[in-house]
Amino acid sequence: MKLLFDFFPLIVFFAGYALVDIFFATGTAMAATLIQVIWSWLKHRKVEKLMWINFGAIMFFGSLTLLLQDERFIKVKPTIVYWIIASVLLVSRYFFHKNPIKLMMETHFDAPERVWTQWLFNWVMFFAVLGVVNLFVAHGFSTDIWVKFKVFGTLTLTLVLAFVQTFMLMRYERHEEGK
Repeated sequence: MKLLFDFFPLIVFFAGYALVDIFFATGTAMAATLIQVIWSWLKHRKVEKLMWINFGAIMFFGSLTLLLQDERFIKVKPTIVYWIIASVLLVSRYFFHKNPIKLMMETHFDAPERVWTQWLFNWVMFFAVLGVVNLFVAHGFSTDIWVKFKVFGTLTLTLVLAFVQTFMLMRYERHEEGK
């Protein structure tokens, strides 16, 4: 259910594009993201940082897209979000001496620090490169191709990296005592 909640705006965006056009899809994604933030606040009394980043980006770039009737703004939004995520990971590591990946996963894995660092840098590189690829697809191909890449391509690539990274960490999996 959480996975469906996390991808709710993306699903709504794709449906809006399939039914009408990129501008309708942008508006529906903005509304879906607003609903997502409100729901998160009402249910948990907090909104995750990544959700705030996406909310700010969709509202800013979505508004520009709709006001100026220029789809280039919504097409660049994923790149900005990916680069913000990569930057936050790096800033956390070098300025705050924290590894967000380790903080999220250390209850399940007991890996050496070098493995956590490598995992962090794999995600940084992934998001940095994904941002470049998004720009390439957004400006080099049709809107139809870009929407399909945004919805299916980036999701698939993210899941593949998560699966590979998790598989590599399995040797460090924590086991409960006595089992």
